[in-house]
Amino acid sequence: MDLLGWLSLAGICALGAMSPGPSLLIVMRCSASGLQQGLASAIAHGAGVAVYAALTAFGLAVLITSSPLLFSILQWGGAAMLVYLGWKAFRAPAPGSGTTQLEAPHLSVRRSILQGFGVAFFNPKIAVFFTALFSQFVSEQQALTTKLGMAAMVSGVDTLWYCIVALAVHASRKRQLVSKHLGHRIQQLFGLLLIGLAARLVLTI
Repeated sequence: MDLLGWLSLAGICALGAMSPGPSLLIVMRCSASGLQQGLASAIAHGAGVAVYAALTAFGLAVLITSSPLLFSILQWGGAAMLVYLGWKAFRAPAPGSGTTQLEAPHLSVRRSILQGFGVAFFNPKIAVFFTALFSQFVSEQQALTTKLGMAAMVSGVDTLWYCIVALAVHASRKRQLVSKHLGHRIQQLFGLLLIGLAARLVLTI
């Protein structure tokens, strides 16, 4: 594949990563607990995307997209995870009075990794996206190193974008002081958005 092909693939993947959705909300929510958590969820999300990218590069994503049962299991699993995370965020106890930096329910690095990876892994539409995209770039005659390089590029672009998101959230939290009450309301809004995205996902199943 020539340089133009690599640049085209990177650009399309960047646009896909930047599209608003549950992944963005999850990374932002993890980032609200700290920079380490945000970066961990971003890297884990990139790893989840790498799984589908690698499967697609080797033609195995067809097994997912052509199996209604497996596709539905992944979709329902993703919807259930979004509802669970959204409900926890919405039902988080309100903090006491006073003014401080944006408060958010603390997430461990391990939980941030699980959430970042899970929101990517339980989204089989990523496999559909890569199946359509890679069909323009992948051929059976391509070398193994080229296919692995494509999967690595996709994962790298995704990871880079969400690391930027994590850094932006962390920087805004350090500069901006907001009331605890407002911080709690923001967490509830995140919860409602996640539940809403889960409902939308269920309606399309």
